[in-house]
Amino acid sequence: MAQIGLNDLHFAVLTKDTIEELTYEAVEKMVGAINASISPTVNTQELYADDQLWESISALGKIDVEVETADLPLTTRAKVLGNKIVEGVLVESKEDTPPHIALGFKSLKSNGKYRYIWLLKGVAQPIAEDFSTKKDNVDHKTPKIKFTFMPRMHDGEWKRTADEDGENFLGAKTWFDKVPGDTRVQEGV
Repeated sequence: MAQIGLNDLHFAVLTKDTIEELTYEAVEKMVGAINASISPTVNTQELYADDQLWESISALGKIDVEVETADLPLTTRAKVLGNKIVEGVLVESKEDTPPHIALGFKSLKSNGKYRYIWLLKGVAQPIAEDFSTKKDNVDHKTPKIKFTFMPRMHDGEWKRTADEDGENFLGAKTWFDKVPGDTRVQEGV
């Protein structure tokens, strides 16, 4: 099935990732999803013997993710990039340390059903911004944020994917309630 849409972009700050424990803050919505691209890096080592390829071993490297949104409010930007807001002003400093986050969204497939995605542990890079004067034609400048995702220490997972029409998948209504794998006991459950 072809992917023909993108919406319901969410994020959650990862607060603890150890062998024993995995916790995230509450899931929050990011507005205006336009585009999301996921590009895993695969490192391959090949061994040749007897004048032929003998062995080929691949290992997952970093996962580059770029997300474009219609808007990125300063409060969301501060949370994702580790910046501060002081008296309504976003303050960016060389001392800022972006937290690890999870990023979730859904994508409409050509059959009218959704594919659900959670990227489980990533860190944002400072945002490159582009500004230009208004001309005769409107030229939208939308924020793009780049992330580097990696496997979690807790379980080695880096991504979860489910199809709404997939056999045995019943989690569409609760997909964005919490990040998959969170070991916290949920209140009210």
